[in-house]
Amino acid sequence: MYLPQDFIRQFSADVIDASQGTGLFPSVIMAQMCLESGYGKSKIGNNMFGIKASGAHSPYWTGAAMNADTTEVINGSAGTYNLAFRSYTSISDSIRDHSYFLLQNPRYRQHGVLGATTAQDQARALQAAGYATDPGYAAKLIQIIAKYNLESLDIKKKV
Repeated sequence: MYLPQDFIRQFSADVIDASQGTGLFPSVIMAQMCLESGYGKSKIGNNMFGIKASGAHSPYWTGAAMNADTTEVINGSAGTYNLAFRSYTSISDSIRDHSYFLLQNPRYRQHGVLGATTAQDQARALQAAGYATDPGYAAKLIQIIAKYNLESLDIKKKV
């Protein structure tokens, strides 16, 4: 079990590396990782981002899946569903696959995720693109970014 600061410190380098050459902000990737995994408490199959087991395989995901209960908001109502999630051989593969997943899916480009000029705009674009069903998803990411000064990771990416 990690303290939030320890979790962020442990995975910062991987997150920064996975964002290189993309329009993705490390601060947003880390905030998603924190939120989706509960700072490492929930990592079903090393999946740190809650990516469902669908879509084409990638260099980092071979099609392995694990089922787990999850809360989804559908038509304004929250419910618990047992869904299949991508399963990875390592957390590092999960981090790399997350960036690959966003880059390969046109809906994220169409909703401005990759063209966002601030971390906050990217968080809002992820929500608009349907990354998560939680209507407060972007606000939660923005709050995590501010609380843990995650924009410092964006500066490190540029160095």
